Amino acid sequence: MNRLLDRPNADLWGFLLFSHGWSWFFWGIVVAAGWEAFAYPGVIFLILGGTGPLLGGVVMSGLVGGRTGLRDLGRRIVDPRLVPARWWLVAILFVPTLTALAAALVVAFGLSSQPVDLAGARVLLASPTALLAYAAFVLVLGPIPEEIGWRGFLLDRCQQRWSALVSSLLVGVAWLTWHLPLFAMVGYFAAAGGPPEPFGFAIGIVVASVFYTWLYNNASRSVLAAIVFHFSQNFTGQFFDPAAETRTVQSLLFVVVAVVVLVGWGSKTLRRDGKRTELPY
Repeated sequence: MNRLLDRPNADLWGFLLFSHGWSWFFWGIVVAAGWEAFAYPGVIFLILGGTGPLLGGVVMSGLVGGRTGLRDLGRRIVDPRLVPARWWLVAILFVPTLTALAAALVVAFGLSSQPVDLAGARVLLASPTALLAYAAFVLVLGPIPEEIGWRGFLLDRCQQRWSALVSSLLVGVAWLTWHLPLFAMVGYFAAAGGPPEPFGFAIGIVVASVFYTWLYNNASRSVLAAIVFHFSQNFTGQFFDPAAETRTVQSLLFVVVAVVVLVGWGSKTLRRDGKRTELPY
């Protein structure tokens, strides 16, 4: 195994074997069989496939870093003390703030009189139990298993080779392509009224990857902060259900703010002190 890991980029390819190979295998079965994503038996394969990044993050952390790597990963998943208070505010409020700003701009410029659809939100708010169950579903379906892989392992390994910006783009492309089978899966995007517009979805994920790196590098490599940020992004989009015009303006704001972040914090490390990410193994 050590010989395999000594090969160029073996850590990256090993991770992708899990994130894409594992996930696409199970999701491919759902697509080929024409099963509904959230009905039995399709949902079983959907969940199994969704664990690909998690497995990649854990297994490859163990293979590359041994016990030290696994302890480091575990601490970064569960320890909130790693994250300065101001970066918790970024993790929690960044996406809701940009969404609210986008909605306000849509109304101000007369693009739409209904920038968000709160019908689903009202149903959830009427039942605290349903709201908590929905929040737990959103958290477990994406943020936890994904971030243990994307940021918990892959981003670190990329940043040992390339700048923070290049690493963000590479992780963003991996993250984007990982989602592709879901577009062909019956019923996966039904709750959202259909699949997102592909170009906007692609730009959104790749640009968002810059924000994840920015947060991650300034929050002591906290996977927990990345999980919370991912949850905030997903929950905001589904809870408030922005109109198409709002999503477009939000995407433009993402690009503008990403440029501001790159200029203000520097594309090399996305940290104002310029320090590169150091791994304990």
